[in-house]
Amino acid sequence: MSTSDAGAPALQAYRIHLRSDEFQFENEIHASQVDREDGWTVFWNGNDVFLRVRDEHIVSIEHLD
Repeated sequence: MSTSDAGAPALQAYRIHLRSDEFQFENEIHASQVDREDGWTVFWNGNDVFLRVRDEHIVSIEHLD
């Protein structure tokens, strides 16, 4: 994980598109780390998870940086 000049984790930009029977979501988000584990994609800001999504709902994730 890279860090910024202030020692905080560097945020990277991602465009994410999610879809299920109930909703559709597309937006740009910023995360210091993205992990895939046990059918979930997890977005981190430093040591904090701020978004956890079931892989079945992910249409696409594009790394923008």
